[in-house]
Formats: sequence, structure tokens, C-alpha cells
Amino acid sequence: MDIVLPSSYGHSVVVRRDAHLSEVIDIFRSHPDLRILAVVDAGHRPIGLIREQRVRELLFCPYWFSLMQNPTVGGSIDSMVEPCLSLDADQPVAALLKRVSQAPEQKGVVLIRDGRFVATLDPAQLAQLAMHREVERASEGSARAGKVDEAARRFEADIAALTATLSDIARGAETMAVRLSDRARGTGQDAAMVAGATVQSLAGLQELGDRGRALADTMAQIVGDGARARGIRHQAYLKIRQAGEQATALRAASQSIEQMLALIVDMARRTNMLALNAGIEAAHAGDAGRGFAVVAAEVKALAAQTRTAAGDIAGHVADIRGIVALVADGFAEVERAIDANNGFSDAVDRAVDGQSATTLLIAGYVEQAVAAGREIDTRVRDIGRGASAVGEGAESLGRMSAGLTDAALSLQQRARHFVEAVAAA
Repeated sequence: MDIVLPSSYGHSVVVRRDAHLSEVIDIFRSHPDLRILAVVDAGHRPIGLIREQRVRELLFCPYWFSLMQNPTVGGSIDSMVEPCLSLDADQPVAALLKRVSQAPEQKGVVLIRDGRFVATLDPAQLAQLAMHREVERASEGSARAGKVDEAARRFEADIAALTATLSDIARGAETMAVRLSDRARGTGQDAAMVAGATVQSLAGLQELGDRGRALADTMAQIVGDGARARGIRHQAYLKIRQAGEQATALRAASQSIEQMLALIVDMARRTNMLALNAGIEAAHAGDAGRGFAVVAAEVKALAAQTRTAAGDIAGHVADIRGIVALVADGFAEVERAIDANNGFSDAVDRAVDGQSATTLLIAGYVEQAVAAGREIDTRVRDIGRGASAVGEGAESLGRMSAGLTDAALSLQQRARHFVEAVAAA
């Protein structure tokens, strides 16, 4: 901060314009340290100054000293008054010294306040004032340098903390990416297993359909054994109806799997987009460190959603597996029921009349089950492909996280170079 000149600084001695030269000499004699004397008018406004050197020259001349003692010959001070530089006494020292440096021909300065005389500053006092000012500026520069150094240390510490935080976030994202990739790989394997089981079920259903149609073709040959055939077909009808209900459940499960697949695909797309944003933020690292934190948090949230969706998919796949097992058990029960009904020959006569229509109905149900199985197989394969895509996205996220760690280390190095440059300057 710049300071104002103290009110006690300088000389407050003054002389009126109409004063006698002897008064001026007496003033200089009574003030040995006085080098300039201000001359003011009746309103105490400065009109000039008298230098001690001029008075000393006069005193060394005996002739002029004698004339000065004679009031009728000399004694006027008008010829000794020189122009003066008048400056406001209340302005800062720096501004005052600047004004003095702009007028080097002046031999002193007269300080005024509201146009009235306050004090005089001779060249020696001005030089001393300038020296004090330089000392103050040097002290201010040292203090400023200390503050800059302290701020640089704090800045470096903040950058180091930010870099550590970014590194931790990147490592966490990389870990989550690895887990997500593992989960996606497991989901793909489960989907492959379900697809294999579905293919087997389709083969069994197709074979069952063929047998049903063959049974319809041979109805004319089993009229003599009608009661037995009716009982067998009746039990087969009930089991096949259960198989149809299970096939309906398979269809509903496949719809749920399709919805979960859509969610996984959407999350994979958003994850890729956020990963791209993280790369752009990393390229523009600097004061945009807060952007990294926002992107990383969003990526972490999306990863959590993906993990949850993967878990849901695994649950649905398990449900499908159980339903397929139930279908297989149902078909086994159909076979056991058919074998068990071989001994019930008394029901042949009652069943022969409607056996043909029942067999055709069974064939229709089997065809529906085959169509449902094919749809399930298609959806399961889509789930496998979606899981592979999620795994690839997770690997890409892991690479992006590694790049974020490298960017954080680069940011720390640049911050250290910046601090070193500031300290050197």
C-alpha cells in the first residue's frame, strides 16, 4: 500500500513576499538545516522560494551586505524569489515523487493543502524520501514474493490432491469395467447354454409334432383298440396342454429378456458416449478438473445400472432354464402316461371316436411350442450378442480409465512445471 507524507515531514518556515532581506537572513541563520524558504502572499499561498545558496552568496559579498543594511538602498527579496513546484500535501508519496521526477529543473517542492502553504521539501529531503520509498517497495516486493511462493505451494498441493482423486476414480472405473466385462462374459456363456438347451427342446418338440401327425395318420388302423388308444390320447392331451402353458410362460420370459436386452444396449450406448466425453475432458485438462469428476461419477452410476441389469438378465435366464426343464419333465410325463395307459384297454372304445381330432389338436399345440422355442432361441442369441457388446464396451471403458490416469499424471507434471516457472519468475 502506498502511504501519504506525514504532516511533520519538511520545513514549515515561511516568509511574506513584502519581508525585508534581513528577515530572510535571520531565518536561515536560526535554521541551519534549512535549504529553501517558501515565499507566500497575504493569503498564505506560495508564490516562489528562496534558496539558501543565493543568501550565502550575498553574505559572502561585503558590499552587498552593507547595501542590505541600508533600508533606503536595498533589502527587497523580489530578485531572489524563484519559481517553485507546488504539490498537494495529501497525495501518496509515489505520486509526489513521480511529479518531482517530471520536473528535474526544480530545486525543491512546496507542499500545499487547499492552495495554502504547508511545508517545503529540499532536494536532500526528496532524495531521502525516494530512498525510503525504494526500501518500502523492496519490502513490499519481498512480501509479495513470499505470498506468491506460498500460493504456489498451495496450488501444487491442490493439484496433487486433485490428481490423486482422479487417479483413484480412474482405478475404480477400471475395476468396475473389469467386473462388468466378467459379468457380461458370464451372461454370454449362460445365454449360450440356454441356446443349446433350447435347440434340444426344439428338436424334441419337432419330433413330438411329427409323431403326433403320424398318430393321426394311423387312427384308421387302431379302431379295434379304441378304448386303450382313447385313454392314452386323453392323457397325452392333458400333458401337451400343460406343455402349451409352459411354452406360453417361455414366451413371456423371452419378452422380459428382450426388454432387459434393450436396457443393456441402451446403457452400453450411454457408457460409450460418456467414455468419449471423458476422453475429450482429459484432452482439455487444466482448470476443467471438475469436469472429470462429473463424467467419472456418471460413468460409475451407469456401470452400477449395467451390473444390476446383468444380474436381472441372469435371473431371467435362470427362469428360462427352469421353464425349459419343466417342459422336458412334462414331455417325460407324457411318455410315462402313454406307457402307463397301455394297460387300460377298457377306454379304447370311448376314445376312438374323438381320437383323430384330438391328435390334430396336439399337433397344433406342438407346432406352437416349436414356434415359441424358435423365438426364444432368437432372443437368447440376441442376449449373447448384447453381452458381447457390453463386454467390449467395458474393455473400452477400462482403456479410457487408464488414459484418464495418464492424463492426471500429466496434469500433475504440468502443474509442477508451472509452479517452478512462477517461482523462477
